[in-house]
Amino acid sequence: MSRGWMALRTLAFLLVAGLAIGFLVFAGRIATYATPDTGRQADAIVVLTGDAGRTTAGIDLLREGRAPQLLISGVDAAATPADIQRHSGLSDDELDCCVILGRDATDTIGNAREAGALVRENGYRSLIIVTSDYHLPRSLLEMRALMPGVELIAYPVRTTPPWRDFGASRLWLQEYAKFTAVWLRQTVTPRPESV
Repeated sequence: MSRGWMALRTLAFLLVAGLAIGFLVFAGRIATYATPDTGRQADAIVVLTGDAGRTTAGIDLLREGRAPQLLISGVDAAATPADIQRHSGLSDDELDCCVILGRDATDTIGNAREAGALVRENGYRSLIIVTSDYHLPRSLLEMRALMPGVELIAYPVRTTPPWRDFGASRLWLQEYAKFTAVWLRQTVTPRPESV
């Protein structure tokens, strides 16, 4: 076997091993996200739409008085306030006084932009970020890049861990790939915009 072939095999092995170790670190980070103490308050709650349970968790936090305002980021443009109320159980008063429906975001960086606009408009210094546990690392990366001085309190909505379900494994691996891409992008070209 030639030296070139051996070097290529060694490089491939190191790459696969590095990715596997990286995924284990990623999964370990997700496992460390704990639900914040019940007394923990913030200026606003930001829910990133997507998986089931996210909006409900955000509404529960609002009703507990953890923040006076809730941004639901990534609401479908066709959804009416009545649709939101039917699916969320929000009252008219809650919707009118305390809930902002963010309709511009179509991805995680869009969520970060909507949250950043909320922070700029109101001078907020802390946000509770509600999303699925596996989505938190990338969400926090995108938000910290746009809001470096804002305290971001992670609120994980628990999902099936990858070692229990093949579908969850695929989802977590996809999210790990996206997280890695965002991390590399931010490492190579830090984003100049900030709050």
